[in-house]
Amino acid sequence: MITSGIGFLAFIVFFTAIVLWLAKKYPLKMYKVFPPILVIYVLTMLFFTFGVWTMTDEIKAVKNALVNNMVPAMVFLMCLNCNVKKIFKLGPKLLIGFFAATLTICIGFVVSYLIFKGVLDYPAAAFGAVCASWVGGIQNFLAVKQALNVPDEIMSNIVLMININYAFWIMILVAMSPLAGRFNKFTKSEKTVEEIHEISKKLDGEAAEADKTTDYLDVMLILGIALVAVAVCRQIANIMPVVAFINASVWEYVIISIVGLALAMTKLGNLRGNAMVSNIMLTLVMTLLATEINIFQIADAVVYILAGALVLVIHAALMVPLAKLFKLDLHTCGVASIANVGGPSSAPIVAATYHQSYVSISVIMGTLGCIVGTFVGLIVAQILAVL
Repeated sequence: MITSGIGFLAFIVFFTAIVLWLAKKYPLKMYKVFPPILVIYVLTMLFFTFGVWTMTDEIKAVKNALVNNMVPAMVFLMCLNCNVKKIFKLGPKLLIGFFAATLTICIGFVVSYLIFKGVLDYPAAAFGAVCASWVGGIQNFLAVKQALNVPDEIMSNIVLMININYAFWIMILVAMSPLAGRFNKFTKSEKTVEEIHEISKKLDGEAAEADKTTDYLDVMLILGIALVAVAVCRQIANIMPVVAFINASVWEYVIISIVGLALAMTKLGNLRGNAMVSNIMLTLVMTLLATEINIFQIADAVVYILAGALVLVIHAALMVPLAKLFKLDLHTCGVASIANVGGPSSAPIVAATYHQSYVSISVIMGTLGCIVGTFVGLIVAQILAVL
């Protein structure tokens, strides 16, 4: 059993590297349905479930330090590869995708509340707080909880419901990526996909060409710039005023994304090694996200988890006709969904598994979710109180 921070870090990095090496050396057909990063995610959950490590204070400190710093650094590097002007030309359709996801999630909460309130005796305020979390983030959840005086003793299973469903929703969104071709043909969104991918083709080509000649000095330079950007942007975020529910954490992702997108229009956008370093961070963060998920916990709150799962099922089912109506591609729907359910910190992670073109879009969507999440949660809570 692993109990030390260095042991935990060594195991995670070595395990992740071995799985990726095996996937590259033996490219099995299963990887077309279950990408290597998804296999790593599932295996990591199983390792924790069967006690390969214990989440001691030391391990938690290591994990939090890595995630809290690698995610913004990864977002910065990926935004550094984005062509902002062309991406924003797709703004209206992407906003439609985001608010379509928000609306379908709210409908899912209303239907799930009507079905499960007799079994769980859910107070409307508690369900409204969960809705706030799945439109914005944990800060919206806490804001609605405090505003509506939701008692602490009823929150444990609800928090478990949020985390379990969120974890599996990430897996589903990543796993459904191979279906993009058929889905996009159904929604007639090939033109949208072409526009998004045309933006990134040149960037990806340049990155791939540059990475062929990348040496350790390039990697050091990229790491140095990314970490400086995180440190400076975090300091700025800490002195920014709290506007409504936009706190320092939200400000950090807003600022670092803006800085990355702005610097992308300079020569820094052509730095060698961006893709290499950001992909390493992406893979490690995806592994770390699964390190505290115990599969057996599902049995302790099955009905709660089912209530949350029903919300996501309704959300997904309603997104299909809306995608058809507005000609939205599968990856746009997926990014809009995780931007709601996961927020600005996890949206770029899922977006990056689709294509780098969606990373800056996901940051904007996730930030928008933080802005509207509290208000949506309060409104949904009021609607449920009437039912």
